[in-house]
Amino acid sequence: MASKIQISNGTRTYRNSRIVMWACFVISLLLIAFAYVDVGTISIGSNNYNLSLIRLNKAIAYTIAILGLQVVIGYTGQIALGQSFFFGTGAYISAWLIADHSWPFLVTLLIVIPSCFIIGMVLGLPALRIRGLYLALLTFGLAAVFPSIVKLDKLYTYTGGAGGKLTSNYKFIAPAWLPFDEVAQALQKLPILGGFFGDGPLSNREESRLWKFILFCVIAGICFWLVYNLIHSRPGRAMRAIRDNETSAAVSGINLAITKTLSFGVASALGGVGGAIYVAEVGIASPDDFSSLVAIYLIVGLVVGGVGTLPGAVLGGLIYALVPDWASSTQSISFVPQRWLQGPTGSLILGLLLIILTLFLPGGMVTGWRKLKNRLKPTEVRAS
Repeated sequence: MASKIQISNGTRTYRNSRIVMWACFVISLLLIAFAYVDVGTISIGSNNYNLSLIRLNKAIAYTIAILGLQVVIGYTGQIALGQSFFFGTGAYISAWLIADHSWPFLVTLLIVIPSCFIIGMVLGLPALRIRGLYLALLTFGLAAVFPSIVKLDKLYTYTGGAGGKLTSNYKFIAPAWLPFDEVAQALQKLPILGGFFGDGPLSNREESRLWKFILFCVIAGICFWLVYNLIHSRPGRAMRAIRDNETSAAVSGINLAITKTLSFGVASALGGVGGAIYVAEVGIASPDDFSSLVAIYLIVGLVVGGVGTLPGAVLGGLIYALVPDWASSTQSISFVPQRWLQGPTGSLILGLLLIILTLFLPGGMVTGWRKLKNRLKPTEVRAS
């Protein structure tokens, strides 16, 4: 029998493996960005699926919002279904500052983050008295009333009412010192693979898209880094203790009130950041983009990706951004009647995926992959 290889956290081997993994991840992101700076097509059989940086930017926005759900649901164990409320709040605050006050996008985050954090802390106070389904209904109510709130006549100056708040006049201009064009032309000269990266120099619009994608990736990376450090800190251990057994956590001296409200505040702030990124990409904050259906889809992304796992937020964001659009683009599948592929197939496939994973992989895709890896690879990772 093969002996298990022990890789302890903190050793040089562990650090080198992490550096290599993250370096490959960053390189992959850059290659994807240059390959799909314009709308690209992935062909599977007779079906063509579009992929572009626009959809990937939306996936980043959803990923950060789902990351907030990981904090409050995955690591604290509170059933909160109102993330679309904070997703929309961050979007509207950012849109208002950009459209009416000409603020740069990054500067709007200085208002979005603390505003959503404070609102989340205040609205999280009921979690100190109620739990379970009652808390779920309360938070889902927030998601349900948000579109009606932004349509109020008294808020028309700030929200634009049913027509939404436009930010399309704001342009993301790539810094002149970034060698986007040089890198693109170098990639185009690669043998065999060069054709995937276009032909000729990049236009100003394509450079703007690249800059926007990289900027959003950096923001997402910072969010993941902060959450990673949070869950491995003393407050993070307190959150996980509450999730595992609230009574035992209280007996151990954990302040339930502070820890719960903190988790709601962090989750709300992350939802606001996701909303700000979303409105920066689509160019408009519209009430229909932040309905209660969005709250449900974010929960679906959380469960399908993996509850209580950071990579699960990435998978959930990609699934939410790509699966509905790709499902509607599917024209033919063997042994499936064509009439079944017509209509809202995206929602159908998401629902079926959720049912299947709940039955066979209750921990989500990330947890299922980890279990499979542990069975196939005789490697054990232990914390020092």
